[in-house]
Formats: sequence, structure tokens, C-alpha cells
Amino acid sequence: MLAPVKSGVHVPDRYNGDLLDGYGLNMDFLILNLEGNPLTESIDGLSIELAEYGTKVYQHRANLTYQGEKFGTMVFKPRSSVVPENLVQLQLENHLYYTTDAKELQEMTENVIEILGLTYKGVNRIDVALDFMREQVEMQELFQGIFQGKFLIKGRQKDVNYYTTTQKGKTILNGVQVGKRGTSRFCRIYNKSVEMQKGDLKPYIADYWKNLGLKNTVWRFEYQLSNKFMRELDNVSIETLFSKNFLFNLFQKARENHFELKYNTGKSEVNKERDYNIIDFAKVKKFLGMITGVIGKLKRTIKETFIGQQRMIKGLLRSYFSSGHDVRFLLPIRGILDTFDLWEWYEMKVPQYIYEFREREKIKIISLKQYEHDFKLYV
Repeated sequence: MLAPVKSGVHVPDRYNGDLLDGYGLNMDFLILNLEGNPLTESIDGLSIELAEYGTKVYQHRANLTYQGEKFGTMVFKPRSSVVPENLVQLQLENHLYYTTDAKELQEMTENVIEILGLTYKGVNRIDVALDFMREQVEMQELFQGIFQGKFLIKGRQKDVNYYTTTQKGKTILNGVQVGKRGTSRFCRIYNKSVEMQKGDLKPYIADYWKNLGLKNTVWRFEYQLSNKFMRELDNVSIETLFSKNFLFNLFQKARENHFELKYNTGKSEVNKERDYNIIDFAKVKKFLGMITGVIGKLKRTIKETFIGQQRMIKGLLRSYFSSGHDVRFLLPIRGILDTFDLWEWYEMKVPQYIYEFREREKIKIISLKQYEHDFKLYV
């Protein structure tokens, strides 16, 4: 019997009490192309359950469970001689992208492939999703502007379709689709909150939004990229795939000459028109860069001075309390304490820091009981 899906958390999106615009950039779908003759017997924490039937393309299909958690689906032994006989495809479970740290998921994927006795060959399909907050009326005006020609879509001719519903008799635009499924790249922007309103939103995505501070009306800007698109990119390893920086750059690459908007002021050439940005990607980059930057700064600072270690831990504690006891800020502390053997120093300093947070910095809600519970549980 499968273990329940875990509800993990990601690296903090706010550091030291500073708040940024909320964005969530994540992989949402992944099929890997592998090569070899896969193991079909359970071993080393990997449970392999062969299905009774395969698919139209493959003779065999197997459900994989790794370390007690549903991991993915594997298909192998192509029915057609046109497909290489040693091609194996592995599709990861959707919940893993939202509940598992990227580095951990990378290592899990590498371990599973190694246990199966397979070799990584490339990506068959990857979906990258950017979640962001925006008022319904603002997006309505954007979609209407595209439809009415107030905004121009850069690049070659492409199919554009709209998602619509009716509300009190009025037609509501809930999204736009650019391109066709089955092509090298396919784009959708749609109101993801509608799923929540209908009760269809997956619980782990709801938790993911909550952790990021995404609420009210949340939109999803999503690209589906095929093997053809991914083959044109250099050095796409498994390690690369699970990097936020790679996902950001991949998203930007997919947008190039596909869904880039221009104002329509009547100039002779579309490229001469001024850009219209649906999303300020400089802010997205800053948001994502802040996450990696904090980790990088942490690694550099703790090598430099003891004072730097104090400041880092103090900053994380401040963020923990000022954010209403957000446990994500406690998680990095364990690594610092273990690496530098600072447990005794930490126990001495914590009361002093808490006093400062209360009396000098006027942080309103500081629950020692909650802190002790969280510290024991997560650190």
C-alpha cells in the first residue's frame, strides 16, 4: 500500500522580513527518455508494479514507488520497430514537483534511474509553470486587447484560442492558448483559481500557493515543451532540469518570438513597436535570484567569519518570528549549527535574540511554545 503524499515546503521566499511580489516557478510535468532494459523486480527501496496492460506505443507499463512514496510511471518495449527497442520513458508524479525540494527530487530521480539500470538520454516533454497574482478585470482587459488588436503577438502566424465562461449572463475570459498541442511549444495563460473555486485544485498546489503567499486570483502562465524543442538546447542534464535558474531561462527561451506582446500604434513593422510585458520578468528574476542568492550568501559568509554566522542565524530567526512562525526559516539553521558545532553558542544566544525581537524590534507575535515545537520537529 502506498504511503500518503507528503506536504513538504520549499526554500523561504522572504528573507529577513523583506517581502517581495509572489511568484511560483515550477516544473509541472516531465517525461524522461531513457535507454536500456529496465529492472522489473523490486529492490533497494524501489517497488516496481507491472500493469496488466501496456499502452498503444509500449508493450509494458509499470508503476514505481520509491522509499514508500509514489514516484512515477515507466513504459518500455516499443510495439513499433520504428521506435528504438531500448527506449524507455519515465513520467514523474505531479505532486513531487510541489512537495519535494528540487535537489532532493533530482537525487531521487538519479537513484531510481540507476537502480533500474538505465541511462538518461534526454527529455520527451517538460511543462514549466509560472504562477502569479493579478486581478480578474486586468487580465480580462489584456485578453480583450489581444483579441481587438490593441496588442500584437510577435513572431510567425500561430493559433490563438480563448477560454471563456459565463457569469450572470456575461462572458468572462479566463485564459488564452497560443499554439497547438503536439507542436514544439504550446502556451497557456489561464485563471488557475477557478479550479480552487470548483474544488478541483490539488491540495498540494493549494499548500504550495500558501507557502508562497499566493492568494485571491492566481493565474498560471505555462509552457509545454516537446522533445523537438529540448533537443535544440545544449547540455540538458538531470541536474540542470531541477535547477530554478534553468527553468527561468528555459521559460524565457520558450517565450521568444512565440508569446511576446507589442503595443499596436500602427507602425509598419511589429518589431518597431514598444514591448508590452504581461509580467515584469525582472521582478521574477529578482525573486528567484534572491532565493539562490541567500543560499549562496549563506555558503560564502559562513566560510568567512564567526560574525557572519551569527548574523545569518539571527536573520533567519527574525524572519521565522516576523512571518508568524514560518518553519521554512528554521530549516537552514540546522546545517549551520552542525557544520560549525555551534549548538552551545546557539542555546546561549537564542534568549538574547528573542528579547531583542520583542523589545527593540517590536515583533508582535512571538510564541516560545510554538518555537520549541517547531525547532524539535524541523531542526
